[in-house]
Amino acid sequence: MPLFFKNQILFILVLMLVCFTLGIHAPIKASEGIDRYYVRYDIKSGKNKITDERLTMVPANNDFRAEKFSPSLVSNVISADPGESKQAIDTLAKENALKNVLEQKGLRSVKAQNHETIISYEGMIITPVSLTVLPYDDAQGGYGYTARVQFAPIAFPDQWENLKMKHRIKEFFHDFFLLFK
Repeated sequence: MPLFFKNQILFILVLMLVCFTLGIHAPIKASEGIDRYYVRYDIKSGKNKITDERLTMVPANNDFRAEKFSPSLVSNVISADPGESKQAIDTLAKENALKNVLEQKGLRSVKAQNHETIISYEGMIITPVSLTVLPYDDAQGGYGYTARVQFAPIAFPDQWENLKMKHRIKEFFHDFFLLFK
């Protein structure tokens, strides 16, 4: 190999090493918002009755633990008064859609202690959630809705190290190519 090509390869390797060690990251644009959220749904039960349920949603743009995202379509009916505000109905429908998607496709874990059981469903979503709410239906006793959610379940913990390494490599090459823009 000619000396000229060896110098170019050496220069590129040194540049990659410098980028990796300095941790050069792309500047955050003002128009960018949070679009990925970690979502968790916990159902607590004791003595064969559901005693508590909690839906948690936290921003997770740099979380690497998700498997591949895929679209999920959820249709259901929420019970609400015919005079409820549109905003309240939309909120109830989105919460119900997220709970259904998590129960169907999320990573499920179970904890039991002192005659109480907590079932947790975990996943990630990409916002916005596309939602269509139908008018109030007396026969169904509520509002029908259809929601389209981009969802990915959380991977099993034994896969997290592998996913973390892939995420770091992807970030490194992304940052490296930003130097040439």
